[in-house]
Amino acid sequence: MMHPGASRHVNLLIIGAAKCGTTTLHRHLAALPGAYFSPLKEPNFHARADIDPARFSASFRANHRDDLAAWLDGPRPPRAIGFVRELADYDRLFEAADPARHAVIGEASTTTLWAPSALASVQALHPTARILVALRHPAERMRSHWGMARKYGFTLDDFRTAVERDMAAADPGWGQTELFYELGCYARQLAPWLAAWPADRIRVVLTEELSDPATWAGLADWVGLEAPKGWAEQAAAPGARANVGGRARFERLNVWLTRSGWKGRLAAAVPRGMKARLKRGFYADGAAPDWSAGDREWAVLRYADEVRELERLLGRTLPDWKR
Repeated sequence: MMHPGASRHVNLLIIGAAKCGTTTLHRHLAALPGAYFSPLKEPNFHARADIDPARFSASFRANHRDDLAAWLDGPRPPRAIGFVRELADYDRLFEAADPARHAVIGEASTTTLWAPSALASVQALHPTARILVALRHPAERMRSHWGMARKYGFTLDDFRTAVERDMAAADPGWGQTELFYELGCYARQLAPWLAAWPADRIRVVLTEELSDPATWAGLADWVGLEAPKGWAEQAAAPGARANVGGRARFERLNVWLTRSGWKGRLAAAVPRGMKARLKRGFYADGAAPDWSAGDREWAVLRYADEVRELERLLGRTLPDWKR
């Protein structure tokens, strides 16, 4: 059943940044009694004016299914990412939400922080929503992003080569290039939000703070939900992190499958249960590939001005982010 306007009840938006813990925030906040989150974790609706799916790279397409219309018409099992273009489809994500039972109704799209047009879209549709932002040491975020790109076959390059090539791309954009550096420029992305949103309805947490139960207890209180006993401790536990990375066991084959389009075709043809087993055989758990001390120093220096401006915006010092 269609429910026009269902999305107007959204009152919590996790807006980014990418590779900073948004999936972990989504997972544990959605588990709170009285919370409802979109079954499509990242609808990317509010960034639609800055994202053009027709311009996505072949590699990006290979790792993202283009069957959103069919998914919306079906039972809608949980799904990580999609690119919703129409308000009517965005409304459908919240049809099952009941404001009488769900004090928190939300979604989590990392493109919302990055896209310049997203703030106006959120203001128009959710003017009283709470805005939650997770930020991570920007050089470490960039390394994690590069590791993800290696895992999914977007690149075989070493860290610095991959970043410099991406920064020099002629047509940068979400899904077109990786935006390795740009997505860590938190100050320029966050400043408009801090200027436009009431201070009591926007909160910034650092990724390293997610290992502290007090952070989670504070978030539950901020969104107005009562956390069950032990919830904050469970959310803060090392094993509770989501989307922690990994690597392809056969990197060159992985890149070929991605760039040729065969990965996407195989993903569409293989049954769900078999797909999970194949993934476990194809990908290994683990951190991002190694980078050198020189690479880290180079990345930290690139963000030095951004970190200083972010300190000013947040009114707090971030000494660990300067080394």
